[in-house]
Amino acid sequence: MRNIILFSLDTLRASSMSCYGHPNLTTPHLDSLVQNSTLFESCISPHIPTHPAHTTMFTGKDVLTHQIITQGGRLNLSENIRTLPELLSESGYFTVAADKLGRWFQRGYAEDHYRGYSWETRYLNARKAEAVNRTAIDLLEIAQSQDKPWFAFLHYWDPHTPYLPPAPFERMFYSGDECDPENASMDAVYACEPFTDYFRQWMCKPDPDDPDNLEKKQLWTDRKYVNAQYDASIAYMDASLSQLFQYLHDCGLMDETLLIITADHGEELDEHELWYDHHGLYQTNCHIPLILHCPELIPKGQRLDGLVTLKDIAPTVLDYAGKSSLAEQEKMEGTSLRSIIESGSEDGSCEDIYLTECGWMKKRGWQTQKWKLILETGGTPEVYNTPDVELYDLEDDPDEIYNLAEEADDVVAQLKKDMDAFLKRRLDETGLPDPTVEQDITMRRIGDKTQAVPYHKK
Repeated sequence: MRNIILFSLDTLRASSMSCYGHPNLTTPHLDSLVQNSTLFESCISPHIPTHPAHTTMFTGKDVLTHQIITQGGRLNLSENIRTLPELLSESGYFTVAADKLGRWFQRGYAEDHYRGYSWETRYLNARKAEAVNRTAIDLLEIAQSQDKPWFAFLHYWDPHTPYLPPAPFERMFYSGDECDPENASMDAVYACEPFTDYFRQWMCKPDPDDPDNLEKKQLWTDRKYVNAQYDASIAYMDASLSQLFQYLHDCGLMDETLLIITADHGEELDEHELWYDHHGLYQTNCHIPLILHCPELIPKGQRLDGLVTLKDIAPTVLDYAGKSSLAEQEKMEGTSLRSIIESGSEDGSCEDIYLTECGWMKKRGWQTQKWKLILETGGTPEVYNTPDVELYDLEDDPDEIYNLAEEADDVVAQLKKDMDAFLKRRLDETGLPDPTVEQDITMRRIGDKTQAVPYHKK
Protein backbone atom coordinates (compact mmCIF):
# COMPACT_ATOMS: atom_id res chain seq x y z
CA MET A 1 0.00 0.00 0.00
CA ARG A 2 1.44 3.36 -0.96
CA ASN A 3 0.17 5.58 1.88
CA ILE A 4 -1.00 4.63 5.37
CA ILE A 5 -2.62 6.68 8.14
CA LEU A 6 -2.95 5.19 11.62
CA PHE A 7 -5.49 7.05 13.77
CA SER A 8 -5.38 6.60 17.55
CA LEU A 9 -8.54 8.07 19.08
CA ASP A 10 -7.45 8.21 22.70
CA THR A 11 -9.85 6.93 25.37
CA LEU A 12 -12.56 5.94 22.88
CA ARG A 13 -14.51 2.87 23.94
CA ALA A 14 -16.27 0.98 21.19
CA SER A 15 -19.57 0.74 23.07
CA SER A 16 -20.01 4.54 22.98
CA MET A 17 -19.85 4.73 19.19
CA SER A 18 -23.07 4.60 17.20
CA CYS A 19 -21.39 2.34 14.62
CA TYR A 20 -20.92 -0.16 17.47
CA GLY A 21 -24.54 0.11 18.59
CA HIS A 22 -24.60 3.06 20.99
CA PRO A 23 -28.12 4.60 21.04
CA ASN A 24 -26.79 8.16 20.88
CA LEU A 25 -25.68 9.23 17.39
CA THR A 26 -22.10 9.93 18.46
CA THR A 27 -20.20 8.97 15.29
CA PRO A 28 -22.29 9.74 12.17
CA HIS A 29 -19.23 10.49 10.02
CA LEU A 30 -17.37 7.37 11.11
CA ASP A 31 -20.63 5.43 10.64
CA SER A 32 -20.63 6.60 7.02
CA LEU A 33 -17.00 5.57 6.59
CA VAL A 34 -17.80 2.15 8.07
CA GLN A 35 -20.20 1.48 5.19
CA ASN A 36 -17.14 1.33 2.94
CA SER A 37 -14.81 -0.33 5.45
CA THR A 38 -14.14 -3.49 7.40
CA LEU A 39 -14.99 -3.20 11.09
CA PHE A 40 -13.81 -5.60 13.79
CA GLU A 41 -16.51 -6.17 16.40
CA SER A 42 -14.21 -7.47 19.15
CA CYS A 43 -10.87 -5.67 19.20
CA ILE A 44 -9.25 -5.72 22.64
CA SER A 45 -6.61 -3.47 24.17
CA PRO A 46 -4.76 -5.97 26.37
CA HIS A 47 -2.47 -3.64 28.32
CA ILE A 48 -3.88 -0.36 29.63
CA PRO A 49 -3.55 2.62 29.90
CA THR A 50 -1.91 4.89 27.27
CA HIS A 51 1.81 4.09 27.40
CA PRO A 52 1.56 0.27 27.50
CA ALA A 53 -1.31 0.30 24.98
CA HIS A 54 0.48 2.43 22.40
CA THR A 55 3.70 0.47 22.93
CA THR A 56 1.79 -2.72 22.13
CA MET A 57 0.23 -1.00 19.09
CA PHE A 58 3.61 0.09 17.72
CA THR A 59 5.67 -3.02 18.47
CA GLY A 60 3.25 -5.87 17.84
CA LYS A 61 4.43 -7.33 21.14
CA ASP A 62 2.87 -7.93 24.53
CA VAL A 63 3.83 -6.45 27.87
CA LEU A 64 5.92 -9.48 28.82
CA THR A 65 8.24 -8.64 25.92
CA HIS A 66 8.24 -4.85 25.83
CA GLN A 67 7.95 -4.48 29.67
CA ILE A 68 6.08 -1.13 29.44
CA ILE A 69 3.26 -1.78 31.90
CA THR A 70 2.91 1.53 33.76
CA GLN A 71 1.90 5.05 32.78
CA GLY A 72 4.77 7.53 32.88
CA GLY A 73 7.15 5.07 34.51
CA ARG A 74 10.93 5.37 34.57
CA LEU A 75 11.53 2.40 32.30
CA ASN A 76 12.08 3.22 28.63
CA LEU A 77 11.44 0.86 25.75
CA SER A 78 14.53 -1.17 24.94
CA GLU A 79 16.46 0.03 21.89
CA ASN A 80 16.43 -3.58 20.73
CA ILE A 81 12.68 -3.42 20.20
CA ARG A 82 11.93 -1.65 16.93
CA THR A 83 8.73 0.35 16.53
CA LEU A 84 6.50 0.45 13.47
CA PRO A 85 7.57 3.99 12.41
CA GLU A 86 11.23 2.99 12.70
CA LEU A 87 10.73 -0.09 10.56
CA LEU A 88 8.80 1.81 7.90
CA SER A 89 11.27 4.70 7.85
CA GLU A 90 14.21 2.35 7.45
CA SER A 91 12.49 0.53 4.59
CA GLY A 92 11.76 3.60 2.49
CA TYR A 93 8.66 5.21 3.92
CA PHE A 94 8.41 8.93 4.70
CA THR A 95 6.99 9.17 8.23
CA VAL A 96 5.13 11.95 10.06
CA ALA A 97 3.24 12.11 13.35
CA ALA A 98 0.81 14.52 15.00
CA ASP A 99 1.36 13.35 18.56
CA LYS A 100 2.59 14.50 21.95
CA LEU A 101 3.49 11.27 23.75
CA GLY A 102 7.22 11.84 23.24
CA ARG A 103 9.74 9.35 24.65
CA TRP A 104 10.12 6.20 22.51
CA PHE A 105 7.06 7.14 20.50
CA GLN A 106 9.22 9.73 18.70
CA ARG A 107 11.41 7.04 17.17
CA GLY A 108 11.25 6.70 13.40
CA TYR A 109 10.53 10.34 12.55
CA ALA A 110 12.73 13.23 11.53
CA GLU A 111 12.72 15.81 14.32
CA ASP A 112 10.52 18.30 12.48
CA HIS A 113 8.14 15.59 11.31
CA TYR A 114 7.05 14.63 14.84
CA ARG A 115 4.88 17.54 15.96
CA GLY A 116 2.60 18.24 18.88
CA TYR A 117 -0.35 20.57 19.34
CA SER A 118 -2.10 22.59 22.03
CA TRP A 119 -5.63 23.80 22.63
CA GLU A 120 -7.64 26.13 24.83
CA THR A 121 -8.59 24.37 28.06
CA ARG A 122 -11.38 26.63 29.31
CA TYR A 123 -15.00 25.51 29.66
CA LEU A 124 -16.74 25.14 26.26
CA ASN A 125 -13.54 26.06 24.41
CA ALA A 126 -11.46 22.86 24.49
CA ARG A 127 -11.33 22.35 20.74
CA LYS A 128 -8.89 19.46 20.91
CA ALA A 129 -9.51 17.65 17.62
CA GLU A 130 -9.30 20.82 15.54
CA ALA A 131 -5.86 21.49 17.01
CA VAL A 132 -4.77 18.00 16.00
CA ASN A 133 -6.22 18.56 12.52
CA ARG A 134 -4.13 21.70 12.03
CA THR A 135 -0.91 19.86 12.83
CA ALA A 136 -2.00 16.80 10.86
CA ILE A 137 -2.84 18.74 7.68
CA ASP A 138 0.46 20.62 7.82
CA LEU A 139 2.32 17.30 8.03
CA LEU A 140 0.23 15.67 5.32
CA GLU A 141 1.07 18.59 3.04
CA ILE A 142 4.77 17.89 3.63
CA ALA A 143 4.25 14.16 3.03
CA GLN A 144 2.60 14.84 -0.32
CA SER A 145 5.38 17.17 -1.43
CA GLN A 146 7.93 14.35 -1.64
CA ASP A 147 8.12 11.18 -3.72
CA LYS A 148 8.29 8.36 -1.18
CA PRO A 149 5.25 6.45 0.05
CA TRP A 150 4.31 7.80 3.46
CA PHE A 151 3.01 6.75 6.87
CA ALA A 152 1.22 9.16 9.21
CA PHE A 153 0.31 8.62 12.87
CA LEU A 154 -2.48 10.95 14.01
CA HIS A 155 -3.25 10.94 17.73
CA TYR A 156 -6.54 12.56 18.80
CA TRP A 157 -7.40 13.23 22.46
CA ASP A 158 -11.16 13.41 22.50
CA PRO A 159 -12.78 12.06 24.57
CA HIS A 160 -10.00 11.90 27.18
CA THR A 161 -10.73 13.76 30.41
CA PRO A 162 -11.56 16.48 31.06
CA TYR A 163 -14.68 16.08 28.93
CA LEU A 164 -15.18 19.68 27.82
CA PRO A 165 -16.71 19.56 24.33
CA PRO A 166 -17.25 22.96 22.72
CA ALA A 167 -20.67 24.40 21.98
CA PRO A 168 -22.99 23.33 20.42
CA PHE A 169 -21.89 19.76 21.16
CA GLU A 170 -21.97 20.31 24.92
CA ARG A 171 -25.82 20.21 24.98
CA MET A 172 -26.14 17.61 22.25
CA PHE A 173 -27.18 14.71 24.49
CA TYR A 174 -28.42 16.55 27.59
CA SER A 175 -31.25 18.97 28.28
CA GLY A 176 -31.45 19.14 32.09
CA ASP A 177 -29.83 21.23 34.82
CA GLU A 178 -26.33 19.89 35.40
CA CYS A 179 -26.03 21.95 38.61
CA ASP A 180 -29.41 21.07 40.15
CA PRO A 181 -28.86 21.33 43.94
CA GLU A 182 -31.44 18.59 44.55
CA ASN A 183 -29.51 16.03 42.49
CA ALA A 184 -27.15 13.94 44.64
CA SER A 185 -25.92 11.51 41.96
CA MET A 186 -22.42 13.02 41.97
CA ASP A 187 -21.81 12.62 45.72
CA ALA A 188 -20.00 9.30 45.34
CA VAL A 189 -17.94 10.67 42.45
CA TYR A 190 -16.59 13.63 44.43
CA ALA A 191 -15.95 11.32 47.39
CA CYS A 192 -13.41 9.27 45.36
CA GLU A 193 -10.31 10.44 47.19
CA PRO A 194 -7.60 10.00 44.51
CA PHE A 195 -9.68 12.04 42.03
CA THR A 196 -11.65 14.44 44.23
CA ASP A 197 -9.53 17.53 43.52
CA TYR A 198 -9.34 16.77 39.79
CA PHE A 199 -13.09 16.27 39.49
CA ARG A 200 -13.88 19.45 41.44
CA GLN A 201 -11.36 21.36 39.35
CA TRP A 202 -12.96 20.18 36.10
CA MET A 203 -16.62 19.28 36.78
CA CYS A 204 -17.94 22.76 37.37
CA LYS A 205 -19.76 25.53 35.55
CA PRO A 206 -18.01 28.93 35.72
CA ASP A 207 -19.78 32.23 36.14
CA PRO A 208 -19.92 33.71 32.62
CA ASP A 209 -18.99 37.18 33.92
CA ASP A 210 -16.26 36.02 36.31
CA PRO A 211 -15.05 32.64 35.01
CA ASP A 212 -11.93 32.38 37.19
CA ASN A 213 -13.70 33.01 40.50
CA LEU A 214 -13.81 29.70 42.39
CA GLU A 215 -16.55 30.93 44.72
CA LYS A 216 -18.87 31.59 41.79
CA LYS A 217 -18.31 28.26 40.06
CA GLN A 218 -21.07 25.66 40.40
CA LEU A 219 -20.23 22.00 40.68
CA TRP A 220 -22.00 19.61 38.35
CA THR A 221 -24.46 17.54 40.37
CA ASP A 222 -25.98 15.30 37.69
CA ARG A 223 -24.03 12.21 36.71
CA LYS A 224 -26.05 11.95 33.49
CA TYR A 225 -24.51 15.25 32.40
CA VAL A 226 -20.96 13.91 32.81
CA ASN A 227 -21.84 10.82 30.78
CA ALA A 228 -23.40 13.07 28.13
CA GLN A 229 -20.20 15.12 27.96
CA TYR A 230 -18.23 11.99 27.13
CA ASP A 231 -20.62 11.25 24.27
CA ALA A 232 -20.56 14.89 23.16
CA SER A 233 -16.74 14.83 23.07
CA ILE A 234 -16.92 11.84 20.75
CA ALA A 235 -19.43 13.63 18.51
CA TYR A 236 -17.20 16.71 18.33
CA MET A 237 -14.17 14.59 17.42
CA ASP A 238 -16.23 12.74 14.82
CA ALA A 239 -17.20 16.07 13.20
CA SER A 240 -13.55 17.12 13.21
CA LEU A 241 -12.50 13.83 11.62
CA SER A 242 -14.98 14.53 8.83
CA GLN A 243 -12.98 17.69 8.10
CA LEU A 244 -9.80 15.61 7.78
CA PHE A 245 -11.58 13.04 5.61
CA GLN A 246 -12.77 15.87 3.36
CA TYR A 247 -9.19 17.12 3.11
CA LEU A 248 -8.02 13.64 2.06
CA HIS A 249 -10.83 13.48 -0.48
CA ASP A 250 -9.99 16.92 -1.89
CA CYS A 251 -6.35 15.83 -2.26
CA GLY A 252 -7.37 12.65 -4.07
CA LEU A 253 -5.95 10.50 -1.29
CA MET A 254 -8.95 8.55 -0.04
CA ASP A 255 -8.71 5.84 -2.70
CA GLU A 256 -4.98 5.21 -2.40
CA THR A 257 -4.52 5.54 1.36
CA LEU A 258 -5.10 2.83 3.94
CA LEU A 259 -6.87 4.28 6.98
CA ILE A 260 -6.66 2.33 10.23
CA ILE A 261 -8.84 3.77 12.99
CA THR A 262 -8.50 2.48 16.53
CA ALA A 263 -7.98 3.56 20.16
CA ASP A 264 -5.46 2.87 22.89
CA HIS A 265 -8.15 2.01 25.47
CA GLY A 266 -11.68 2.95 26.44
CA GLU A 267 -13.14 4.63 29.51
CA GLU A 268 -15.04 3.84 32.68
CA LEU A 269 -17.96 6.20 33.20
CA ASP A 270 -20.17 5.18 36.11
CA GLU A 271 -20.50 1.45 35.44
CA HIS A 272 -18.28 -0.04 38.16
CA GLU A 273 -17.78 2.96 40.46
CA LEU A 274 -14.33 3.55 38.99
CA TRP A 275 -15.37 7.03 38.09
CA TYR A 276 -14.46 8.67 34.79
CA ASP A 277 -11.03 7.25 34.08
CA HIS A 278 -9.45 4.28 32.32
CA HIS A 279 -8.65 1.86 35.11
CA GLY A 280 -10.37 -1.49 35.53
CA LEU A 281 -9.94 -4.40 33.13
CA TYR A 282 -13.59 -4.26 32.12
CA GLN A 283 -14.89 -4.14 28.55
CA THR A 284 -15.50 -0.41 29.00
CA ASN A 285 -11.72 -0.01 28.94
CA CYS A 286 -10.55 -3.01 26.92
CA HIS A 287 -13.08 -3.14 24.06
CA ILE A 288 -11.94 -0.63 21.46
CA PRO A 289 -12.82 0.17 17.84
CA LEU A 290 -10.89 -1.13 14.86
CA ILE A 291 -11.89 0.05 11.39
CA LEU A 292 -9.89 -0.32 8.17
CA HIS A 293 -10.76 1.66 5.04
CA CYS A 294 -9.30 1.60 1.54
CA PRO A 295 -11.65 1.15 -1.44
CA GLU A 296 -9.00 -0.61 -3.52
CA LEU A 297 -8.03 -3.15 -0.86
CA ILE A 298 -10.50 -3.44 1.99
CA PRO A 299 -13.92 -5.12 1.56
CA LYS A 300 -16.79 -2.70 2.06
CA GLY A 301 -19.50 -3.02 4.68
CA GLN A 302 -17.81 -5.99 6.35
CA ARG A 303 -18.17 -6.54 10.10
CA LEU A 304 -16.06 -9.36 11.52
CA ASP A 305 -16.40 -11.07 14.86
CA GLY A 306 -13.64 -13.01 16.58
CA LEU A 307 -11.06 -11.67 19.00
CA VAL A 308 -8.28 -9.41 17.69
CA THR A 309 -5.96 -7.13 19.66
CA LEU A 310 -3.72 -4.08 19.44
CA LYS A 311 -0.80 -6.48 18.95
CA ASP A 312 -2.16 -7.12 15.47
CA ILE A 313 -1.89 -3.50 14.26
CA ALA A 314 1.85 -3.38 13.49
CA PRO A 315 2.03 -6.68 11.57
CA THR A 316 -1.11 -5.71 9.64
CA VAL A 317 0.38 -2.37 8.58
CA LEU A 318 3.63 -4.05 7.53
CA ASP A 319 1.71 -6.64 5.53
CA TYR A 320 -0.21 -4.01 3.56
CA ALA A 321 3.04 -2.07 3.08
CA GLY A 322 4.61 -5.12 1.48
CA LYS A 323 6.99 -5.49 4.43
CA SER A 324 5.60 -8.55 6.20
CA SER A 325 9.11 -10.01 6.38
CA LEU A 326 9.92 -7.26 8.91
CA ALA A 327 7.22 -8.55 11.26
CA GLU A 328 8.84 -11.97 11.12
CA GLN A 329 12.32 -10.48 11.50
CA GLU A 330 11.24 -8.58 14.62
CA LYS A 331 9.43 -11.63 16.00
CA MET A 332 6.19 -9.73 16.41
CA GLU A 333 3.68 -11.66 18.49
CA GLY A 334 0.61 -10.15 16.85
CA THR A 335 -0.96 -11.48 13.66
CA SER A 336 -1.55 -9.65 10.40
CA LEU A 337 -5.29 -9.28 9.90
CA ARG A 338 -4.99 -9.08 6.11
CA SER A 339 -5.92 -12.70 5.39
CA ILE A 340 -8.80 -12.48 7.87
CA ILE A 341 -10.08 -9.34 6.14
CA GLU A 342 -9.73 -10.79 2.64
CA SER A 343 -11.38 -14.09 3.54
CA GLY A 344 -14.09 -12.56 5.75
CA SER A 345 -13.14 -14.97 8.53
CA GLU A 346 -14.96 -14.75 11.86
CA ASP A 347 -12.20 -16.62 13.70
CA GLY A 348 -10.19 -13.60 14.82
CA SER A 349 -6.47 -13.73 15.51
CA CYS A 350 -6.57 -15.47 18.90
CA GLU A 351 -8.78 -17.49 21.25
CA ASP A 352 -7.66 -15.95 24.54
CA ILE A 353 -5.97 -12.73 25.66
CA TYR A 354 -3.71 -11.89 28.59
CA LEU A 355 -4.69 -8.55 30.18
CA THR A 356 -2.81 -6.19 32.49
CA GLU A 357 -3.11 -2.80 34.13
CA CYS A 358 -0.64 -1.06 36.40
CA GLY A 359 -1.71 2.59 36.53
CA TRP A 360 -4.12 3.34 39.37
CA MET A 361 -4.83 -0.33 40.10
CA LYS A 362 -2.69 -3.44 39.73
CA LYS A 363 -4.57 -6.28 38.08
CA ARG A 364 -4.15 -9.01 35.54
CA GLY A 365 -6.75 -10.90 33.59
CA TRP A 366 -7.56 -13.60 31.08
CA GLN A 367 -10.24 -13.18 28.41
CA THR A 368 -11.90 -15.54 25.96
CA GLN A 369 -14.94 -14.93 23.77
CA LYS A 370 -17.16 -16.08 26.64
CA TRP A 371 -15.26 -15.44 29.88
CA LYS A 372 -13.34 -12.64 31.57
CA LEU A 373 -11.23 -13.41 34.66
CA ILE A 374 -9.74 -10.47 36.61
CA LEU A 375 -7.30 -11.08 39.47
CA GLU A 376 -5.92 -8.74 42.11
CA THR A 377 -2.12 -8.90 42.31
CA GLY A 378 -1.71 -7.20 45.68
CA GLY A 379 -0.89 -3.67 44.58
CA THR A 380 -4.31 -2.02 44.27
CA PRO A 381 -5.11 0.67 46.88
CA GLU A 382 -8.05 -0.22 49.16
CA VAL A 383 -9.89 2.95 48.17
CA TYR A 384 -11.10 1.24 44.97
CA ASN A 385 -12.79 -1.55 46.92
CA THR A 386 -12.59 -4.08 44.08
CA PRO A 387 -12.85 -7.87 44.57
CA ASP A 388 -9.72 -10.00 44.53
CA VAL A 389 -11.27 -12.38 42.00
CA GLU A 390 -13.83 -11.45 39.36
CA LEU A 391 -15.42 -13.66 36.71
CA TYR A 392 -17.86 -12.46 34.08
CA ASP A 393 -19.82 -14.30 31.41
CA LEU A 394 -19.38 -11.91 28.48
CA GLU A 395 -22.06 -13.63 26.41
CA ASP A 396 -24.83 -13.47 29.02
CA ASP A 397 -23.55 -10.40 30.88
CA PRO A 398 -21.67 -8.11 28.45
CA ASP A 399 -21.83 -5.20 30.92
CA GLU A 400 -19.93 -7.29 33.53
CA ILE A 401 -22.40 -6.68 36.32
CA TYR A 402 -22.60 -10.12 37.92
CA ASN A 403 -19.40 -11.47 39.44
CA LEU A 404 -19.64 -15.25 39.15
CA ALA A 405 -16.31 -16.04 40.83
CA GLU A 406 -17.79 -17.79 43.88
CA GLU A 407 -20.50 -19.78 42.11
CA ALA A 408 -18.34 -20.86 39.16
CA ASP A 409 -15.10 -21.69 40.91
CA ASP A 410 -14.41 -24.48 38.41
CA VAL A 411 -14.35 -21.92 35.58
CA VAL A 412 -12.08 -19.66 37.64
CA ALA A 413 -9.71 -22.56 38.26
CA GLN A 414 -9.54 -23.50 34.57
CA LEU A 415 -9.01 -19.93 33.35
CA LYS A 416 -6.36 -19.34 36.01
CA LYS A 417 -4.63 -22.56 34.98
CA ASP A 418 -4.62 -21.41 31.35
CA MET A 419 -3.27 -17.99 32.29
CA ASP A 420 -0.55 -19.44 34.53
CA ALA A 421 0.56 -21.80 31.74
CA PHE A 422 0.69 -18.87 29.32
CA LEU A 423 2.72 -16.79 31.80
CA LYS A 424 5.20 -19.59 32.45
CA ARG A 425 5.70 -20.17 28.73
CA ARG A 426 6.10 -16.50 27.88
CA LEU A 427 8.44 -15.74 30.79
CA ASP A 428 10.60 -18.70 29.75
CA GLU A 429 10.63 -17.38 26.18
CA THR A 430 11.57 -13.82 27.05
CA GLY A 431 13.91 -14.47 29.96
CA LEU A 432 12.62 -11.19 31.38
CA PRO A 433 10.93 -10.47 34.72
CA ASP A 434 7.16 -10.40 35.10
CA PRO A 435 6.45 -6.64 34.97
CA THR A 436 3.32 -7.03 37.11
CA VAL A 437 5.52 -8.37 39.90
CA GLU A 438 8.51 -6.08 39.36
CA GLN A 439 6.79 -2.72 38.73
CA ASP A 440 4.44 -0.69 40.90
CA ILE A 441 1.54 1.59 40.04
CA THR A 442 2.58 5.12 39.11
CA MET A 443 -0.63 7.10 39.74
CA ARG A 444 -2.10 7.75 43.17
CA ARG A 445 -3.62 11.23 43.09
CA ILE A 446 -4.53 13.84 40.50
CA GLY A 447 -5.74 17.44 40.55
CA ASP A 448 -4.80 20.89 41.80
CA LYS A 449 -6.43 21.52 45.16
CA THR A 450 -6.04 25.28 44.82
CA GLN A 451 -8.18 25.18 41.65
CA ALA A 452 -10.80 22.81 43.02
CA VAL A 453 -14.25 24.17 43.79
CA PRO A 454 -15.19 23.56 47.46
CA TYR A 455 -17.63 20.70 47.80
CA HIS A 456 -20.19 20.69 50.59
CA LYS A 457 -22.26 17.58 51.07
CA LYS A 458 -25.95 18.11 51.66
